Amino acid sequence: MDLSIIAPYIVSIIAAIISGISSYLVAHNKSASEIRTLKEANEHEIEKLMKQHEVDLDNLKETHKLEMEKLEAEHRYSLKLANSNAQNEMTKQLMGSLVGNLMAAPQMQDLFASALADSIKKGKQV
Repeated sequence: MDLSIIAPYIVSIIAAIISGISSYLVAHNKSASEIRTLKEANEHEIEKLMKQHEVDLDNLKETHKLEMEKLEAEHRYSLKLANSNAQNEMTKQLMGSLVGNLMAAPQMQDLFASALADSIKKGKQV
């Protein structure tokens, strides 16, 4: 092969190779820089999302705590209400039994009848 045939093209070939290598290096550096920039931007976004997630978790914990306190208060109220109702029912039964037993006694019936008669006499006098 004759060097005189290739010689005029050697300069163009070398220039093209140098241009290609320099373009590759510039593109590689630019892409590496963009990747670093994206990583930094995403890092800030990830930190922001993590902080928001922590705030959301704190809000959920507080909401749960308040809901549990509300349920406990409702339960205590229902227990007090049931206790009060039971006491009222026992008092009602006791008073009914007491009045029933008193009215069943012959002395009480006589006393009631005499009080009623006195009341009627007083009503006629007026």
